[in-house]
Amino acid sequence: MSFRWVSIWFLCALLWACTPASTEVREPALTPTAIPPTPTAALITPTPPPLDATLRQQIFTEVWTTINEHYLDPTFNGVDWARVRAEYGARALAAEDDAAFFAVISAMVRLLRDDHSRFVPPQAVIAEDQLTTGREEQVGIGVSTLPLSDGLLIQHVFPDSPAARAGLQPRDRIVAIDGLAFNLGSIEGPLGSSVRLLIVQPEGVSRELELIRERVEGRIEPLIRRLSDDVAYVGISTLWVNDMHEQVATALQRLMAERPLRGVILDLRSNPGGWRDVLSGLLGHFVTGDVGAFISRKGVTPLVVTVRNPDLRGLPLAILVDRGTASYAELLAAVLQQEAQATVIGRPSAGNTETIYAYEITGGARLWVAQEVFRLNDGSDLEGKGVQPDIQPSSDWTRFRFEADPWITLALDRIRESR
Repeated sequence: MSFRWVSIWFLCALLWACTPASTEVREPALTPTAIPPTPTAALITPTPPPLDATLRQQIFTEVWTTINEHYLDPTFNGVDWARVRAEYGARALAAEDDAAFFAVISAMVRLLRDDHSRFVPPQAVIAEDQLTTGREEQVGIGVSTLPLSDGLLIQHVFPDSPAARAGLQPRDRIVAIDGLAFNLGSIEGPLGSSVRLLIVQPEGVSRELELIRERVEGRIEPLIRRLSDDVAYVGISTLWVNDMHEQVATALQRLMAERPLRGVILDLRSNPGGWRDVLSGLLGHFVTGDVGAFISRKGVTPLVVTVRNPDLRGLPLAILVDRGTASYAELLAAVLQQEAQATVIGRPSAGNTETIYAYEITGGARLWVAQEVFRLNDGSDLEGKGVQPDIQPSSDWTRFRFEADPWITLALDRIRESR
């Protein structure tokens, strides 16, 4: 059994429903952070073989023991964890099929009531790993979306996809699917099938269109532009893509090669977090040294940041956050607010910053365990509180195209004032 560590995002819809105690667990290298966002089309995954009784027993034992040894709270949030082993062990072994078995284990983990720890069945692990690369292989229309109360906000439109050919753009909103409200219909479906969409654009114009679902592969990339007065806009929708910091560094180097920058806007709105390597890599453009610490039952691990190229330390910095900004995206904003005197603009973030570790379980399953809290250098902990913006605009940024986004305009103004 092995593990990787990460910090969790739990405000968005989860992607999927629903070793022996002596196994050696090695200390991890700095790597990932969050549960990936929900794909908007069916990911292609093979079906794993059924489990026999021996494998069921081993999987259950690994899950229970891992939580027993590593869970952040030694009282298990008031749950009698020894009693849980007897009760849920019997239920798991008596489950009528593998789906029911995995459901029992998932229910056991949910007893912790932390909204962080969770169990991922083998088939969902395959999909989770596909998302880690930043590439989504879908049978769908070729978009990634953000669920809102009144529609699915399009975040990315993949090139050469049905959505791209139909002219759909980021910040368009899917409000109806096949004549049903967006939350009752589905843009998923069989290859070659059609789907009818009602789209509302930020300008208020609505349009209906019918698309044919295709097999689509797309890559999640940062949006980086040079704005007026040589201010760089760096839009990052997730830290889950394992080379996101490298993509950002390459794009910033390209901008700097043209001519120097005079400020940076870092847009982390609705960013669910991601890998710790990505967090550290992004921080290294703006701060260095000890910027806080992760605390677990095993002790304290400082977060030490080294300088990254391009070195943007000292440039005026504005950060955009909202209630969907979570996990390591919150830590990124909070560290820069405290250590780089960045101006944070937006709404208080999710307050969802406990670090979880991913343990690989026998049979291809995965267990995420809440294992650390993070404290800034001033001793503050964001869990349950979130990043508190310096400026809170009243406008709804999702109702505007990028070019007219009032939060970006406000950030530009603040950077100009701070020079």
